[in-house]
Amino acid sequence: MKQSHNIESFITESNSGIWRYEELLPNVSIPDQITMGEGNTPLVKSNKIADEIGLSSLYFKMESSNPTGSYKDRIAAMGVSRAIQQGRSACIGTSSGNAGASFAAYSARAGIPYHLLVLEHIVESKLTQVLVHGAEVKRIKNFGESEKVGEKVFNFIEDHATNLNWEMMITAFKYNPVAMEAVKTISFEVYQNLGNRVPDAVFIPVGGGGLFTGIWKGFKEIRQRDIDSKVPNIIAVQSEGCSNIVRAWEQSKVDPLDGDSTSQISGLQVPNPPDGHEVLEALSQQGWGHMIDDSKTWRWQKKLALDEGILCEPASAISLAGVEQALSEGRINKDSDVVCIITGAGYKDSKSLKKIADQRPEVGVYDIDQLQI
Repeated sequence: MKQSHNIESFITESNSGIWRYEELLPNVSIPDQITMGEGNTPLVKSNKIADEIGLSSLYFKMESSNPTGSYKDRIAAMGVSRAIQQGRSACIGTSSGNAGASFAAYSARAGIPYHLLVLEHIVESKLTQVLVHGAEVKRIKNFGESEKVGEKVFNFIEDHATNLNWEMMITAFKYNPVAMEAVKTISFEVYQNLGNRVPDAVFIPVGGGGLFTGIWKGFKEIRQRDIDSKVPNIIAVQSEGCSNIVRAWEQSKVDPLDGDSTSQISGLQVPNPPDGHEVLEALSQQGWGHMIDDSKTWRWQKKLALDEGILCEPASAISLAGVEQALSEGRINKDSDVVCIITGAGYKDSKSLKKIADQRPEVGVYDIDQLQI
């Protein structure tokens, strides 16, 4: 393959959304390409937190700025487009909320039905976002907590997709490798955002493992095309209450460990991670894992809002908690070039935002003629 010193030569500037990287993605004919301008998200340099924790170069990849507020829009754009191209009559999938919102929105745009199985205790603000786009939703008892129930849900979706000619929308390479290829565009953008270079370390929230695997694949492809490039350290950050992948990495296992979830972090409650094996394979080559207590995740969510103006959901903030831990363990140093993936917007989890807001002074009502500040 011809070596290129940048990714720009593969970009189609006239295209929108992920389709700017059409040459690097699975083939979808132009009439079937669904987009709402997803991707091309900002890489924002830390204004305060980097100095506080002792880093000279800390960036936030703002996937929260996608059309429905999460990186899942990239996957939905590819997945729904493929469904149209293959003549599927509907889509069916599962979600803790973000994927559901993305596929519901893109299915609505494409004009095809979307059937969704969600956690029994899904965050209500995420469920609301799904419903307003017209998805057909079913809550499943113990889903998101029980490993066995999770496997049954995946099997149910797979069987229905096969028997009814529906497109299976589970955001994992194990179940939908074509749609998941769109995640690579995050890596391509980070590379471009940094002036055609890669960072030293990328911290990624991990639930099912698909985001991590896609970003890893993206940086490997950059290395194949840019002889002067490197593959950065890729760090998997999991909630301590659902850390089947990181615990397996600590024990040098090749597959995730068993165990139910006790995590309260929406989006990371995946006790049977479909792409866990792929994450562990990547970690064995160049990376490591961290397990984070939920209280630390919420603390960093609050600090991102107060110190950086970044309103993200807790599952995003866990990446920064991983940076703090990596610094304390000496895995990165003050001169490391670090990127945190901000996976979803703060409005996704209104309950966690209310907890932060409730810590502020009560907002009173005043007569404007008597107001003093």
